[in-house]
Amino acid sequence: MMGNMKKSVFISIFIIMAIILINFTSCSNSTISKGAGANSTASKTQAVLTTQNSTSVMLTNTNPANGDSNVPVNETITATFTEAMNPSSINTATFILTQGTAPVLGTVSYYGNTAIFTPQSDLSKDTDYSATIDIAVANMEGQHLQNDFTWTFTTGSIDTVDPYVVGTIPSFTSIFPVDPNNPFASNSNVPVNDSITAYFNEAMDPSTINTNTFTLMQGTTSVAGTVKFDGYETAVFTPAAILSPNTAYTATITTGVKCLGGNSIAQNFAWSFTTGLSQTTAPIVVSAVPANGVSGVPLNSSITAKFSEAINPISINVITFTLAEGKTPVDGTVSFDGTNAAVFTPLNNLSSATIYTATITTGVTDLAGIHMANSYAWTFTTGQVDTIQPIVVSTNPKNGATGVPINSAVSITFSEGLNPTTLAFVLKQGNNSIPGTITYDPTFTVVTFTPGINLSSNTPYTASVSGWGLDGYSPVSTTYTFTTGP
Repeated sequence: MMGNMKKSVFISIFIIMAIILINFTSCSNSTISKGAGANSTASKTQAVLTTQNSTSVMLTNTNPANGDSNVPVNETITATFTEAMNPSSINTATFILTQGTAPVLGTVSYYGNTAIFTPQSDLSKDTDYSATIDIAVANMEGQHLQNDFTWTFTTGSIDTVDPYVVGTIPSFTSIFPVDPNNPFASNSNVPVNDSITAYFNEAMDPSTINTNTFTLMQGTTSVAGTVKFDGYETAVFTPAAILSPNTAYTATITTGVKCLGGNSIAQNFAWSFTTGLSQTTAPIVVSAVPANGVSGVPLNSSITAKFSEAINPISINVITFTLAEGKTPVDGTVSFDGTNAAVFTPLNNLSSATIYTATITTGVTDLAGIHMANSYAWTFTTGQVDTIQPIVVSTNPKNGATGVPINSAVSITFSEGLNPTTLAFVLKQGNNSIPGTITYDPTFTVVTFTPGINLSSNTPYTASVSGWGLDGYSPVSTTYTFTTGP
């Protein structure tokens, strides 16, 4: 449905093949803005396939994803599970890579919930490969996969480009790509019980994401905590105890982190923030598309939920966002924009004239670890397939506008809602991308980019926006320019 854009895919053991929603090219990517509250450049996404039995052992993520193309020949292959697995069951007999019928030699390791296959040598260029997780893989209770899981991908060329941090919560302020030597604006009033999140521009090596490479300091004192990784490109540092109020902290991602191609970030990346008080408010769903009770929903529509605050990305998964026809679960993918919007996309078109129920469970937490107080469920009724491509209705500023205030936000209105996890919004001055945040109206038709810094006076800027409609029918993109005033 959404073509050739890579994203991590959470996989039910009952599904043999996933529809891949987003395929990012590895290591060197164009800059795209994240959702509200995070700086930067790529619409952070995850995806999960629903399961018919939430108590079964499941894969939650593979990289490359099924059907990916242009996979770097020097990239390792990973598979992430929903729970801790028995390490003794993760080995070269249960994690297999083949080219045709020929096995590929390599080693298998296990970190966190992720199994990693490292080929003995670079893969062949422009070649199809198949990876398999064998039924013998088991969790700590001895439960096995019910079936082997196999996915395929096609290689491209070697990856030689360094990965980089594209966004953080609390956020940083700097021109993108980030120059760690530039001063960062201290973010104030960060809740003392919040976790710290960093997003990378591509899939990272899980074995390199840990408390040695993602640290938090209060002055010269290390802050104890744990680091979790979503298996793709999001790392979350959770302090062991609440932070001190009204205190400055510095988080650092070191050059020890590597992408799956083995390339390290070019230099340490550090950002600072100042705490406030505790966050005590539970997150809630503030809007949904389609809205509760709506009829005539396109059969090829995705279902979107927007939260009241930044959500812990690890908590958006197969269990916490579901769709059902009566009591029958609908197989599909769940994507997350990295901040506060989640999207459920059915694997197949829905049935016409049918009532469906979407549910967000209390398993969803904010960055302070506070769960939703109550599950949120809503219903809608389907209509027909939507085959109309979304178009740009208007932009603000208008194309070619002059005298635009240097503190202006930039917005664009579409003819229908866009999938926030596919949105690419880049504001540039020359070759420099401007950091900022994205917000959406309740219908996801109006997208607003708010620069993290004032724009320069009497300077031309170029805004480029692209994404997919919630029906996944076809992409839309536009580029326009404006010039600031004094």
